[in-house]
Parts: sequence; structure tokens; C-alpha cells
Amino acid sequence: MIDVRCPNCGKLLGRFEGVGEIKCPRINCGRKIVFNTKTGSVNYAPENRHVAMKDRASSSGHTFR
Repeated sequence: MIDVRCPNCGKLLGRFEGVGEIKCPRINCGRKIVFNTKTGSVNYAPENRHVAMKDRASSSGHTFR
């Protein structure tokens, strides 16, 4: 079994055995973690970054400023 912690906030998400994916339950975090205890690897999905809508046009032609 391996301890899986969130790389963003450090919260212990659990002790796991096998292969799986878990999402951090903290409201301000929500990072996805993929683990495989057979190989001992823990991979972190890239953070979701919000893209600014500045100077972009919508399908109706409205421009965000």
C-alpha cells in the first residue's frame, strides 16, 4: 500500500493498493491523481487553468473586453 497525497494542498487522500484515479475533495483544489501501486508510480494530471476571455469573440459576435 502507498500513501497518496495531493501535490497542491498536501492532503492525504488515502492508502491504496492497485490501480486507480482519485480527485482531491478540497473545494479550492480538486486536482486529479492517477496511481499504480504495482509499479509504484503516482502521476498528477495537469492543473485546470482558466483561460481569460479578454478580446475574444463569441459565436454571436459579442466581444469580451
